[in-house]
Amino acid sequence: MEEKKPAISRRRNTLTAVLFLLFLAAGVLLIGASTLKDGFLRKELSTLRQDLSAIPIFLENGAEAAVNQDLDRSHIFIQLFGGVQRLSGRRVVEDISGGYNVARLSNGTLNFVTLAQQQEDYAGNARKMATLQQSFAEVGIPSVFVLAPQKIQQNTNPLPVGVHNTANEGADEFLDILQQQGTDSIDLRPLYETGGKYASYFFRTDHHWTPEAAFMAWGYLAPTLAQKYQLNTVSAFTAPGYWEKTVKKDFFLGSQGKRVGTFYAGLDDITIFTPKFDTDFTYTCPAYEIDRSGTFEQSVCFPERIQKRDLFGENPYAYYAGGDYPLATIINHKNPDGAKIVLIRESFACALTPFLALSCSELITIDLRYFEADLMQTIQDIQPDLAMTLYNVGSCASEAMFAFD
Repeated sequence: MEEKKPAISRRRNTLTAVLFLLFLAAGVLLIGASTLKDGFLRKELSTLRQDLSAIPIFLENGAEAAVNQDLDRSHIFIQLFGGVQRLSGRRVVEDISGGYNVARLSNGTLNFVTLAQQQEDYAGNARKMATLQQSFAEVGIPSVFVLAPQKIQQNTNPLPVGVHNTANEGADEFLDILQQQGTDSIDLRPLYETGGKYASYFFRTDHHWTPEAAFMAWGYLAPTLAQKYQLNTVSAFTAPGYWEKTVKKDFFLGSQGKRVGTFYAGLDDITIFTPKFDTDFTYTCPAYEIDRSGTFEQSVCFPERIQKRDLFGENPYAYYAGGDYPLATIINHKNPDGAKIVLIRESFACALTPFLALSCSELITIDLRYFEADLMQTIQDIQPDLAMTLYNVGSCASEAMFAFD
């Protein structure tokens, strides 16, 4: 009899865990169904009911591993945990990795937060950026730093009590140093801070800006770059009427939402931009054996990223430009006399890249997080008409984004 106690204990623990899980599920289902009216929640409640009905509780043979595998596959633990946090009114959900704690802002959107004090060297990174731009100038390559906005608007505090974000202040210091060093920069933040629509330019459950926000950035950058750097864009291309927009409703669970589930976060729509004019590109990335040719939507966009609604397994944001690659090249066959640009980038540039490619004959993107060659030598070999760096406010504090040597 003594030898059977561990097996009996495992079965009892399994039963307890499953009953607790079902109890939480029932609470979320009942309260969620009665108090939350959004369409995505009705869909997710239905999906969760199906997942719960499929849980294999093999108490007679103690198959705890099978239960755990099935629960993980369905992401039920994330969903229920997030649902309970939402119902209990918690505005900060801590993650096992401290860099991915999620806070619910006062406007209902999510944001990553760090609860411990961080050492952030905006000034040091700015000096590195200024030195790089001065190196470009010495070899006759014009350059500009472009600052994309973050999810938290300047001069606002939508965070829960006790949580702080000083990234905008750090970015102000960053730009001030670039100005003092005599290097060019463009601050995109004011573009989004009128009309009371700031939150709409970011995904509810993801840290990135929306395709609409990136399209606005391109519309602003095109004439600015034409004036300062002779980078010409067909003005009609930046007009909304020249684009077809298809909205995929309740389709996207972003990087922050994946941490806390749909009951806590909700879901995002994502807009698919398709030009109404002729386009022809070739997009290559040797590191990932990418070689795509064709129209805008066939080459610089990736329809396979939105073929199905897979909330935890796919990233629809990467429909634009595919993802983060060490070095990729886009050739615009419809604009052979256009400018050649190098874009030093991070993930905010994904949504901008396909639009910016319309302004170029050739657009070469470099992500320093994955790029291992000599940056300065590579850019000198390319001999671009302009070297542009586009980082969002939060990236200005990242040491990895300024590892230029």
